[in-house]
Amino acid sequence: MRKAKLLFITAALATVLTVPAHATSVGAATVQVDALNLRSAPSTAASILATANENAVVIIGDKSSALWYRVVYRGFTGYMMASYLSSAETLEGDFGNGSVRSGAAALREAPDLFAPSLGYCQSGATVNILGVSGSWYKVQYGSATGYLHSGDVAVTIDANKLPVTADAKLSAAETETRAGQTIVETAMKYLGCPYVYGGTSPSGFDCSGFVQYVYNECGISVTRTAASIYASDGVAVDKSVLEPGDVLCFSNSSEAVGHVGIYIGNGQFIHASTSSTGVIISPLDMDYWVRNYVGAKRIVSADANTTAAAATT
Repeated sequence: MRKAKLLFITAALATVLTVPAHATSVGAATVQVDALNLRSAPSTAASILATANENAVVIIGDKSSALWYRVVYRGFTGYMMASYLSSAETLEGDFGNGSVRSGAAALREAPDLFAPSLGYCQSGATVNILGVSGSWYKVQYGSATGYLHSGDVAVTIDANKLPVTADAKLSAAETETRAGQTIVETAMKYLGCPYVYGGTSPSGFDCSGFVQYVYNECGISVTRTAASIYASDGVAVDKSVLEPGDVLCFSNSSEAVGHVGIYIGNGQFIHASTSSTGVIISPLDMDYWVRNYVGAKRIVSADANTTAAAATT
């Protein structure tokens, strides 16, 4: 690569500060599972842009959601499930290359607008991103190492380091459990909400509307009715191996599969029951539920893969 030149400025000009129009990072994160999908939208139904391997580092652009972070990985911007990332405001690693997108971007000694300037980086120049510190990138530019504001750098696509997958594989038991717990935590927020036949929102749920709403909030698509969930969604699991987040299916007086709820562990499940109770927690060993139990579906397919799982699918 052609050696970049630093355009050093005079002491008088060094006092001039330019605040970037916007910051593209708020920190960084390390992938905590064998493989984690980068999606085009915050949903497991969205297309896969790339798959990051364990210990890969990503730049976080937005972490306002507890379930998904908007990230930049090797120049691709997309979404990763937050529960499989270990985030930090400051993190060093191989983040790839970037291109300076504003003229005369100041390279500074520290991640601070008031830090001494090492000089200017030319517009379009390539820098190697060595780390992230809040809204700043630690970069190498020619022979100099310093900090550029992330608003001045566009991360460039490095296709040679992007193992792209055709689709997400089934997750291992450990990552399924973590995703299942997220489902349960989301469901518990709506404990006590009213029951309304045909309802699909916190102002009123029916049983399948509740399940669909909770899963959708977690970025996982499920079908609308109890019967279709049992027939079409996820994979069947035996009652002896239920995990938090599994959908329990029951018959009622008029339908072979007419009621659903979400297993929360310890022999209990949460569901939109009746107009008199709303969303409640019930014991699975209660006589009525034992008599009417049809089966369970594991819809949680965590957006993270392990080497073992990848080898068997």
